[in-house]
Amino acid sequence: MLNDLGKELRKLRIDRNERILDMADKIKKSPAFISAIERGKKSIPATFDDLIIGAYNLTGESAARIRTACSRSRRHFTLFPESDLSKDTVSLMARRMNELSEDQLHSIQKILRNKK
Repeated sequence: MLNDLGKELRKLRIDRNERILDMADKIKKSPAFISAIERGKKSIPATFDDLIIGAYNLTGESAARIRTACSRSRRHFTLFPESDLSKDTVSLMARRMNELSEDQLHSIQKILRNKK
């Protein structure tokens, strides 16, 4: 079954009249790798969204859809906090993530998206 990223990649290929082999050639990965990513059988590399966006020159909403699909399709995240405060914050967030309400998660997203 396709995950969110698989749906976006398939749509991208259909819109451009490409096969999975064409996409594999374009991003220098095997068709089996792409298929496994689409079906959630393989972990999505950290820079996979950048690879697709760059290879297809995606911008704006198209690029945002790929980034969102990658995030929603990932099962694991690797973080490298640089300070003790960052480490404590990441650790607390990971432990409490599934206890937070939708409103609390939206509030956290709003804070994180606010770049100053």
